[in-house]
Amino acid sequence: MSSIKEIAKYVGISPASVSIYLNDKNSTRVSAKTKLLIDEAVLALNYHKNVFASSLATQESRIIGIIIPTMLPLFQNDYTNTLLSGIQTRLSAFGYSMLFFPSSAKSSIEIVKEQLEKSAGCDGYILFSTGFCTMDQIRKNITEIEKTGRPFVTLNIPSVPERIHQVLIEGLETASGIPYLISKGHRNIVLLLGRRAGVHARFLKNDFKTRIAAAGIKCDENSIIYGEYDALQAYSAVKEVLETRPETTAICSMSDIMAAAAIKAVQESGRTVPDDISVIGRNNSLHAMLATPSITTIDLNMHQAGLSAANLLLDAVDGNTAPQKIIISGTLIERESVAVR
Repeated sequence: MSSIKEIAKYVGISPASVSIYLNDKNSTRVSAKTKLLIDEAVLALNYHKNVFASSLATQESRIIGIIIPTMLPLFQNDYTNTLLSGIQTRLSAFGYSMLFFPSSAKSSIEIVKEQLEKSAGCDGYILFSTGFCTMDQIRKNITEIEKTGRPFVTLNIPSVPERIHQVLIEGLETASGIPYLISKGHRNIVLLLGRRAGVHARFLKNDFKTRIAAAGIKCDENSIIYGEYDALQAYSAVKEVLETRPETTAICSMSDIMAAAAIKAVQESGRTVPDDISVIGRNNSLHAMLATPSITTIDLNMHQAGLSAANLLLDAVDGNTAPQKIIISGTLIERESVAVR
């Protein structure tokens, strides 16, 4: 790839003049004729601006680093994709790009350290949690990113006492479908969680027990199952619980894809949804809209959460350092998969 020096030599001017024009196309310090010559040279030499090299001089790259402590493919996950689409929408509107950084490390802490080492030059960061992070790992990852001295926002992470910018997604820690099912007369409810070791699973499990007890319903540990946010594992878990708990009348799933798998398991057991067993999901994804019957779900407003995280970070990049916490609430979307008991 060509350099500014090569463009300057091609045109017959100083590298400083080329740099002035490429960094500010509206500059009056370079004549209109010279600008045309530089544009021709850029095309002829196939020049592309190195944003990280430019940031050394300007202290600004207009690039935001996305720090996600996982080695799993990011874009196979509808949940993560929706968050990222919100972030990208806002960043793009203000001329910012976002970058992802690979890692060969194993643990959450090691992955974040390696990603931060590779991302020097970014104007700021958005730090994610994943279902594989513990609270201790999350706190250590926050400490690591604080060491960079760059502004950052956490997203998809439970509330922490540190005075930092956070976007909190309320529905990640509350089994908000449970009150709705109880209001419809259900008392034999199965909670279908995602990852057994996930940071949110403990909060959801405790919230479920609290809500069930408040309704005067006896809580049975066997009514809590795990689908690992995977359709096949959720299908197997639901199939098994229907055999051991035939009295089940409702399933509260922590993702729409697991809810769709639950419906398949219910139907294959010879029962119907919602007449025999009601199912509620979470995320308001295409899985909920396209399932038969269509799935009642909790819209976590993930796109809005991504927009909010980007807005908060851009404010911080502009110098607004006062820590803020934004809470994104969920919305019930009623469809066909829940019936009155």
